[in-house]
Amino acid sequence: MSLMELTGIRHVFRRGGKEVHAVNGVSLSVGAGETVAVIGESGSGKSTLGRIALGLITPTTGEVAFDGTVLGTLRKPALRALRSRVQVVFQEPYESLNPRIKVGDIVAEPLVIHDRELSREQRREKVVAMLERVGLTAEHADRYPRNLSGGQQQRIGIARAIITRPELVVLDEPTSSLDVSVRARVLDLLRDLQREQGISYIFISHDLATVGLISDRVAVMYLGQIVEQGPTAEVLGNPKHPYTKALMSATLSTVVGERREHIPLQGEIPNPSTAPTACVLSGRCPIEIDECSAGPVAFRPVAEGHDVACLRAERSDALLPTGESA
Repeated sequence: MSLMELTGIRHVFRRGGKEVHAVNGVSLSVGAGETVAVIGESGSGKSTLGRIALGLITPTTGEVAFDGTVLGTLRKPALRALRSRVQVVFQEPYESLNPRIKVGDIVAEPLVIHDRELSREQRREKVVAMLERVGLTAEHADRYPRNLSGGQQQRIGIARAIITRPELVVLDEPTSSLDVSVRARVLDLLRDLQREQGISYIFISHDLATVGLISDRVAVMYLGQIVEQGPTAEVLGNPKHPYTKALMSATLSTVVGERREHIPLQGEIPNPSTAPTACVLSGRCPIEIDECSAGPVAFRPVAEGHDVACLRAERSDALLPTGESA
């Protein structure tokens, strides 16, 4: 059984009297000790999906189950207790840390809430041990977030998230604000912690290179729907959906001397005030046929564990970004 199951998730925001269909029928599973990346452009719905997984947003329809328990059936005390098992690291470390509270108190906050039997001295010991585990020192406990670098601030966010030894952590663009060298060190830390504690991650990102380094499986989102999903090496190495290929073509290659041919999509992203009734890429897809706009497109397998929501997946290979010597 999966550690977390999201089934048929739909969520509609209402802003200024208008509806925004942020997530449209998404199903996703995360296994114990597994990292599942959710990738896509800004506005694809990936961060909303992450907040639904955390229980911070109640979906309009659909279910979120953690370790076999449906979150929507829990009363507030039980849901509060679940917070120690499901945690989050946000995108902007400084914005997620209270600037008026010292680092030690920030990291200790989950213990104050979830481990009330601990004495102040015991909490301090746990905080210092956790700071040292994420590459900081006991001295950092008495500093304020503003006195730390971006990389150090993100390590504080990670320490706060894992101090209760959660089983699942949602990582919402955790390295996007960091430079390349600091990003690599933070990714190494996340991998080490996963090996030590068996943590599962939902890794939300638009950075394909980072996703390729840390994730086991990838789900590609566009306009509130998953259009392709499967093992990371398979999806990134052999993408089948035209949107995935367009997304990859807009990303710099990590191979020295390789240039990727850009695959443009036609037109603009549709207004999310209307839920899609056909293929979400209809009207923009370079290989579209009439059947694509006739109704919703279901997933179908193209390889072991690799599914794609495209009627013409087998005809999309000509769109694959190809490397050319510079």
